[in-house]
Amino acid sequence: MSTVSIHPSESRTDFESQKREALRLLTAGNPTSIHKGFFLSGIAVILTFGAVWGAYLLLRIAWEGSFTSVGIHEVNAHGHAQIFGWVGLFVKGFAYLMFPRFKQTALSWPVGAKLSLVLMLAGIVLRSSLEPFARTAPWTVWPALFGNGLELIAIGIFLQQMVGLMRRSLLRLSGSDVLILSALGWFAVQAVYETVYFAAIAWAPTREEMLHLVATWQAPLRDAQIHGFSMLIVFGVSLRILPAFFGWRSPSARVGTWLAAVLNVAVLLQIVSFILMREVGYRWGALWGLAALLLLGGAIWQVRALGVLRSPALHNRSAKFVRTAYVWLLLSLVMLVSFPVWQFVILPMVAPGSGAVEMGFSHAYYGSIRHAITVGFISLMIMGVGAFVAAETRWGSSPPKLTALWAPFILVNAGCAMRVFFQLTTDIGAWAFPVTGISGILEVTGIAIWGGHMARVMLGR
Repeated sequence: MSTVSIHPSESRTDFESQKREALRLLTAGNPTSIHKGFFLSGIAVILTFGAVWGAYLLLRIAWEGSFTSVGIHEVNAHGHAQIFGWVGLFVKGFAYLMFPRFKQTALSWPVGAKLSLVLMLAGIVLRSSLEPFARTAPWTVWPALFGNGLELIAIGIFLQQMVGLMRRSLLRLSGSDVLILSALGWFAVQAVYETVYFAAIAWAPTREEMLHLVATWQAPLRDAQIHGFSMLIVFGVSLRILPAFFGWRSPSARVGTWLAAVLNVAVLLQIVSFILMREVGYRWGALWGLAALLLLGGAIWQVRALGVLRSPALHNRSAKFVRTAYVWLLLSLVMLVSFPVWQFVILPMVAPGSGAVEMGFSHAYYGSIRHAITVGFISLMIMGVGAFVAAETRWGSSPPKLTALWAPFILVNAGCAMRVFFQLTTDIGAWAFPVTGISGILEVTGIAIWGGHMARVMLGR
């Protein structure tokens, strides 16, 4: 899909023409309802195993006043549903709808999309529902791993179709294509990684060995899932659709290619350096710091290239989600770069007797970083782009008057802000735990309101 550069001198008519062309691509040539099953399934997952389960765990943590009051398998079942169910299903639904239009070709096997959805959803249900019992009922590990196998098959079908689109297309690879292909590579890597990691910690012979595996290998897994897969796919899709759908700046074609190089190197350095810090020594922390700076630099480059923090030329209800999402991304990465300052300068001054100082690692602060990017950036992007696609594929350029979605926007942002600030504050005082627990309720309520609206739009009600 070609994009048109946006300049202040262009008239409103020019912007509307550009939008009509973009919407034509949403409805031309390929099935226009292929995304609905993925979007609706993603909403179902987030409102069960995902955000709702996460909010329940957070309330338990707040009640006990400790982040270790819930088991690692309970936490990871929630994380798995978020990555594979919430992010994964929405990415696949959007890709099946839009990537054929991006590359001006058709899916070679449309039935494969439905098969991929069924297998993915079955795998998510098996894995996320059974993992919490992995230590207390060891027999559940095998069917949970079977669920992982179904997910791997589903992802394999999806990747084969997406790569096939790229190969059959007569269009040259663009910078956004390079970012998207990189993200799909990380999608496959993290899926295999998580399967092996789950089996390792589930079958660890002792609790001490399990904790060592978690301390060494869980953070790199999250880096591959969040910075490798999720962030890169959002960056690639943003370069494609934000200029056309919202009227933000259209960057140079080379921006995506250079961003892909910088960010892939950053994620690899982040993963390798963390493992080396755990297994060899903390002198490898300098390499980790370089990776964090590269991630922040790449995010700043993306934001400046698109001009996404400015008011869009084409206003619609989704623009506020997208702009705020990028603010949360920058905040998360600034916090990531500042982690050593918090850990080794601020905490020893304000809370010298805290467990984080004694341990030498603040799980609360690191969790705040993760929440800022997973809910603040990734979830708000899903909500904004998802609402736009659902409405425009149904009504095209003449949608009825729809709710502005201010309630879910405010609730999710308020919950995310409370969680990020008060979670890191738990390092200083236990009084912050109850407020942290409330944040999950706000986020779930906002997502539920948004999900109900999305379902009504897609089901024609």
